[in-house]
Amino acid sequence: MGHSLIFGPGDIAGWTPVGVSSFQSMKPTAAIRELIQNGTDAVADAGEEVTHMRFYVSRCSVKNLPAIDSYRDAFNRIQETLPKIFGGKLPDNAEAISDEIEHCLGKEDCEVLHVLDNGIGLDRKRMGGLFGDGVSVKDVAATGSYGNGHVVVFPASDLRYVAYGGLSSEGRIAAGHAILASRENEKPRAPTLSKDGYLVKSLHENDLLDRYTFYEGKDIPKLISEQLHWIEQHWGRGSAVAILGFNHFRERTGKSSLKDVVFRAAACSFFEAIYNGKLTIEVVDSGETSHLDKNSLFTVLENYRDEKRSRDSFLSGSRAYEACLTLRDGKSLLIDTPSGPVEILVRHPVEMGRTRVDLCRNGMWVTDKIPRFQNKFGDLQTFHSVFPLRRNPVFNRLVRKSEGPLHNSLCVQEKLNVGEQKQLHEVLRAIREKLCQVIPKLDGETFRPSNIFVLPKGGLAQGGKNISLTGTPTQVKRTKPPIADTGGSGGAGARSGSGRGTGTGDGRAGEFKRGGAQMRFQALIVPTGRRSCQIEVVSGEQAAESEIRFALDESIDVTSDGMSTESYVSVVANTLRLNSAPVSAEQLRTDSDGKVCGVSLGKLKEGQKCEIELDYEIPPEIPVVDDQQVVLKVEMVRRAASA
Repeated sequence: MGHSLIFGPGDIAGWTPVGVSSFQSMKPTAAIRELIQNGTDAVADAGEEVTHMRFYVSRCSVKNLPAIDSYRDAFNRIQETLPKIFGGKLPDNAEAISDEIEHCLGKEDCEVLHVLDNGIGLDRKRMGGLFGDGVSVKDVAATGSYGNGHVVVFPASDLRYVAYGGLSSEGRIAAGHAILASRENEKPRAPTLSKDGYLVKSLHENDLLDRYTFYEGKDIPKLISEQLHWIEQHWGRGSAVAILGFNHFRERTGKSSLKDVVFRAAACSFFEAIYNGKLTIEVVDSGETSHLDKNSLFTVLENYRDEKRSRDSFLSGSRAYEACLTLRDGKSLLIDTPSGPVEILVRHPVEMGRTRVDLCRNGMWVTDKIPRFQNKFGDLQTFHSVFPLRRNPVFNRLVRKSEGPLHNSLCVQEKLNVGEQKQLHEVLRAIREKLCQVIPKLDGETFRPSNIFVLPKGGLAQGGKNISLTGTPTQVKRTKPPIADTGGSGGAGARSGSGRGTGTGDGRAGEFKRGGAQMRFQALIVPTGRRSCQIEVVSGEQAAESEIRFALDESIDVTSDGMSTESYVSVVANTLRLNSAPVSAEQLRTDSDGKVCGVSLGKLKEGQKCEIELDYEIPPEIPVVDDQQVVLKVEMVRRAASA
């Protein structure tokens, strides 16, 4: 039988700043996470122990794509309507989308990405929830939720067209969704047609509870029917997703194969489920079949072990590898909380990096930014912990409810009511207190810096919004202490990123002295020019008076392994700004030659943040050429309170 896309009435949207163009930015990990989320949730609904996912690409004649004639008619009508709306010319982002679609429609064949799972299978209710724009039909223990989340895969289709199929206890079912743009109705005085076209037999516009009649049985398009047949032969039931006009997640250069993209995203996001044998992934790429499972997980992550910065807003390869080490080598702790027991895994001491806590829910990594965990472990040995969220349904529900739209952050205040917030914080407090009990504290000798930490550059988000410490620090062994560091030092530090606590002595305003009481702190340095930078400092403790100074790292430049004496840079005084305000002469700290080497921060509270901007000059005795990249560091010290 023939198939059609049905466009109901709707507002003007699509290919506009508030339409599908907002999904123009392709984040492969987000799309793959969404596909795997839906698969793991469907398997959980089916009561199965292990999720099996299959990714592969086929080629299909464009003329044989489901409902392609009605798609083409809608696209041509849009081409006539939109220029009228925008004064004769499409906006740039709309024109780019239009060009992609036109190019794909003009080809003889295109690629289709098929994603299959062994879950409970889409039935009428679940398919309706999938199209329900945020209406979830999932169990509260599910990893994700149907609705808005499914649109993150649309940028992977040059046609903005995705088809779905399900094999469940109700039989076989199929449908599809194309996101185009609103357009004029061919019927005179009829309502504007929606941007959303649905591959369904009929659309009941006024029935919210039973809005669609889906294709079933022999009426299912061949493209979907073939996948459902494969599922029946291998798993008995499950779901199929087909991304039509697949663009390989915009990896146009061909540097990353389908296997590489899928395996990286899955290993970094679902390492906990894979490690525990709850998830296996098969990728058929160029005729070769590869598997990601508990036996190959570490081998896959080894390929990304040196990836310090994430390519997107999710976990980097190096951090996922470290989390897997904690799953393998960490000690299991069962913690009693007001909402029941919570299991966590802890590995300490951690020789590489800094203290981090990763939260996973239903096998999927969610975040390492846990509410009220920041700056709470500064006096403990460095450790790494993973929360698998296995045994506590209350904690699981609260975390799931508070997750952001991509399930990689917690929005507690925005998404939980006051009672739920209190309940979540009570659980987190119990975990935090237990960690403080079981992790050994740092003592004076332990805190002497036999190493410093290295952070990658970057850290200021676009638009000037400041983000906290980012990236995974790497240890750099310090072969000998700085000659001038006579008073002992301590703290956590970073080249091209964070700072190192050291000591100074008492001194009056304007004087500059070394040796004395160090402070715990965190700092992030972001270069803004050849010899200029922005610095974000967070105090790890309170101080009646405090001071920050600026020096060259002992290694002189980022490529050198040689050590030198510690030299303080000369700050250009009139460029100094503290929290966006100019710095007064009384706040400057100068050496005996009048060189500005630091600035007074005054009274600080624990966790207080300061932002500093400055230009600096290299001491003339340091053999650095004009364009040589140097490594700036900061030191933070406590002073006696002013009389």
